[in-house]
Amino acid sequence: MKEIVTAITVVFFFILKSVLASTGDRSQMFYSCLQDCLAQNCSGSSQDSQSSLILRALQWTCSDECKYFCMWPTVNWFVEAEIGVQQFYGKWPFVRIWGIQEPAATLFSILNLVGHVVMIKRFRKEVRPSAPFYRMTHYFCFICCHAWLWSTIFHIRDVRFTEIMDYLGAFSMVLFSVYHFLSRVLAFESRSFQYSLFFGIAIGFYFVYHSYTTFFVKMDYGYNMLINIAFGAVNILGWSIWCFKFYKRRPYVKQCAAFVALVAFTTLFEVLDFPPLFWVLDAHALWHLSTAPLAILWYKFLIDDCHHMEGQKLDLEKLA
Repeated sequence: MKEIVTAITVVFFFILKSVLASTGDRSQMFYSCLQDCLAQNCSGSSQDSQSSLILRALQWTCSDECKYFCMWPTVNWFVEAEIGVQQFYGKWPFVRIWGIQEPAATLFSILNLVGHVVMIKRFRKEVRPSAPFYRMTHYFCFICCHAWLWSTIFHIRDVRFTEIMDYLGAFSMVLFSVYHFLSRVLAFESRSFQYSLFFGIAIGFYFVYHSYTTFFVKMDYGYNMLINIAFGAVNILGWSIWCFKFYKRRPYVKQCAAFVALVAFTTLFEVLDFPPLFWVLDAHALWHLSTAPLAILWYKFLIDDCHHMEGQKLDLEKLA
């Protein structure tokens, strides 16, 4: 467990470093190219009319076009000078496809979204609505689908609004996973509903407060990453302890343990930060690819766990 927490901490520092550093856009070559492009192409009233319909629909402005096209000769210069590919505005250079800024990450975000949709349909077929945590699982699915939708939109086009929604969507998944864990631990305990309600309100208020400050006060990348790491670590640690306690008595719990371990492992893709292969596939995209099949494992656990809790519920009703 100590190794998992250490790995997550390393991920935080690597991500923060990638956000704050962007050598490419600070280079003299890029700056000179950008100024020339802006002066020649972005001074007239019809500066954006030359762009294609899809680029205009995705809000690629004349200035954005200049940044994109000046990026590639700068990348070539860095490579020829044996300096290596550098980031621009905190991102690796990606080839746009149909105006999509990060094609691979977009596709893999859609795969994650589809995974949740497919598995919730399977969940509804195999679990009765009267089973404990039936609604909770649907709330979980909705929050995850909402998060992956904004992840898709963000990777299609990175602007301030889509970036914030992507961050908040990911954070909502982490927070709800913590709430799900707390509610599962308290299930069938005395006053479990009151405790679950208290934690739900507290977590909900904190999410609203964080969303407000992110939108209207400051988008603090370091703090946002820190709280994601903190709540993520609590979630992984909590579920790991729960799995260790019950895996011998409940064989299906091994699915949960495998899921938690794989989540921690796949997060390490964020450490393997490298220039995108074929200018499309980077470590972040691989991270999204690696998480797509994990939804299958998690929902299988939720199905079996609901069946187990349904049996517990029937036993308690017989004793009542």
